[in-house]
Amino acid sequence: MRATLFRLYFEGPLKELPRAPALLGHVLWWYRYTHGREALEGLLEKPLPFRLSSVFPEGWLPRPKLPPVQVEETERRKAIKNLTLVSLETFQALAEKGEEVLLEAPEVLGRARPPEPRRLRRSRVGIDRGTGAARRGILFTQELLFPDPRTAYALYVMGEAPFDLRDALAFVGEMGFGGGASVGLGRFRVEGPRTVELPEAKEANAYATLAPGPLEGALYYDLEPYWGRLGGGYVGSKPFKGPYLRTREGSVYQEPTALYLDTTPQDPPEEGVRVREFLGVFPLGVRL
Repeated sequence: MRATLFRLYFEGPLKELPRAPALLGHVLWWYRYTHGREALEGLLEKPLPFRLSSVFPEGWLPRPKLPPVQVEETERRKAIKNLTLVSLETFQALAEKGEEVLLEAPEVLGRARPPEPRRLRRSRVGIDRGTGAARRGILFTQELLFPDPRTAYALYVMGEAPFDLRDALAFVGEMGFGGGASVGLGRFRVEGPRTVELPEAKEANAYATLAPGPLEGALYYDLEPYWGRLGGGYVGSKPFKGPYLRTREGSVYQEPTALYLDTTPQDPPEEGVRVREFLGVFPLGVRL
């Protein structure tokens, strides 16, 4: 599959690597800031002409969720069970031949592994929201990811955004992605775009997704509950969206489905506002 690649280089810690729905939310807030509310509402009246993947170390993709292979050897069975990312070459073989290829895959035999951010705890001082100053007696720690700033992380784009996506990503990277951006978390620089070919089966009859997806249409999947915060102009007194279930990256679908899921909280952030989460399968063909 032909896609557009942007390389992200993280310049500090962050809570988690960007995932497609949250990153799209950041981009669409940028669109509202630069083009206005009416332009954003017009963009969302029709199906989006592009989709974002979640972000992975370059050269690695989520392991597709395929019918499992039976393994007698305990150590190898555990290695396969714990495998979450695979190389592009292994993904191509999995898409064509199924999970039997994992029996001799270098990731399972310990010959290849993706770059992993360090996990470190950082102390912080609580803030009194009334005064904006440090709050007496509140000291806490957070576990954060510290990616190597020299390691490229890949964001893939399918389709054509009706605006300069590089400008949008550069803005997000400068302001910071995700929670804690106000204290310097989630900052990155962007390189790209460039065209790439992603691996997939030649005669596919299903699709593995590179982004969280909806439950509808999922064949083989991992579920996760999600209770995200509101972003952009709604950060603050009404922080949470409505909770929902979605599938993780690597889940397999019959069709590349997509939907806007209504996640408006019981007490909306503003009268008349509806909050939506875009869940779109970023499809790479696999054969079942």
